[in-house]
Amino acid sequence: MPHPHHLFDSLAAMKVNIKVPNLVALAQDKTLSVETLHDICYDRKHGTIAFRAAWVLEYIATHHPERFMPVFGTFMSRLPEQQNHSCQRHFTKILMHVTRPDAPALYQEARGTINGEQVVDTIFSWLIAPRTPVAVQVNCMDILFNMRNEFEWIAEELAQQTAFLMKDGSAALQSRGKKILAKLSRPSKL
Repeated sequence: MPHPHHLFDSLAAMKVNIKVPNLVALAQDKTLSVETLHDICYDRKHGTIAFRAAWVLEYIATHHPERFMPVFGTFMSRLPEQQNHSCQRHFTKILMHVTRPDAPALYQEARGTINGEQVVDTIFSWLIAPRTPVAVQVNCMDILFNMRNEFEWIAEELAQQTAFLMKDGSAALQSRGKKILAKLSRPSKL
């Protein structure tokens, strides 16, 4: 396994206009430590490198669930610590993938072992935080919609927060908000 500094250095070496194929190649490297990659996502001194690490982590989580599983629990428990908005965007994309009804069986099984309430609280806090970028907010809406059957109060709170955010929201927020509200108004399939 490469030394943890090697991974950091690899991410740091990618210049401003990084190429997606380079990140994909890094993600497909089976010797890459997913644990170290996840840790780098929390590097507050090097936000751009943390963002690149989060991008690679998202790719692994969505394309290679079995490789993401060793950090699944840590990813969920450390979620409230993530303050980098660029990383939040990738983390919410991971959560959208993990919480969707047709998520890989590995994720569906593992979700039963996590503190779901902490995840929901974190995602709601990101949704309503004034400085949260729209891209993160709309992902939060989808995650909460996916988790609405896990806690009775989510659907009502999500509808209220969505309607509130739509009042002054961007076109992207308006569009996703309308879809979420429409889906919430349909009878739930359990």
